[in-house]
Amino acid sequence: MIRISLIFLSFLFFSAPAWSQRKAYKIQKKQKNYYEAYPNPFDFRPTGWLFEGGVTGTKGFADPSSLVSGDSTFSFSSAIRPGVALSVGRYLSLKKGHKIIKYIDYTAGYKMLWNHEGQDLNVTNSSANQSFSNNAVAHYASANLNLNNVISINDYNFIQNSIGINLDYRFAQNLSGDGINQQIAPDKFIIQLHYKLAWGFMIDNDKALIPYIEIPVFNLTPSQKNFSQLDYFSQSYQSVIVGVRLMLFRLGQKECPKAINYQADPNQKNGY
Repeated sequence: MIRISLIFLSFLFFSAPAWSQRKAYKIQKKQKNYYEAYPNPFDFRPTGWLFEGGVTGTKGFADPSSLVSGDSTFSFSSAIRPGVALSVGRYLSLKKGHKIIKYIDYTAGYKMLWNHEGQDLNVTNSSANQSFSNNAVAHYASANLNLNNVISINDYNFIQNSIGINLDYRFAQNLSGDGINQQIAPDKFIIQLHYKLAWGFMIDNDKALIPYIEIPVFNLTPSQKNFSQLDYFSQSYQSVIVGVRLMLFRLGQKECPKAINYQADPNQKNGY
């Protein structure tokens, strides 16, 4: 799955047409001197498709960092393990309130989180120290809803700040290891608030490439030791997604001229 994700990211970066074809867009028809990078919903259709691919990572924060039991002391550590995230969705560009929320999007996809814990056992007055490890590979079906603010830097680049909610259902999991607490894991159903920071590029008149970093900031459910992390083994793990989004835009139809009612005024038909 990691190889598939890397191939997907490479496709997004290298399938774009020449940068020289880009142009800026008026934010509104009546504001002729105000341009921005993100295509506006007056000249482009307000809805369209988007695609995302990314790499996930988790980092454990032990609390406590060691556990004493009799003459034995367990010390805990963690190492970042990679996973993948792939999704597809739709967006809606807003005509009203766009200075605060430029567009709304919703996606569905797959997310893998790999949590790793290392344990060292030290016995007092003994040189027989041992090391153990625990691993959890969790597979989630994920749905996301995001509110996106866009700040144009120039005609072709913009900063994007997003607040969203992710609903994740763990449909498969593999717990393995030989240390203590190897069976501890959160509930299958997870709801979190997350924050996403991104930098957008208009790679063509109708395509935007948006690299981003996303991090959960609050667990709505389940309740865990820390408000934005998930509890595995003896630690709480903070997850992060580093990915890229591809947005596709389509030009909309221009406003049609008002029809003339020739029956009401027959002289107009003859040019009088």
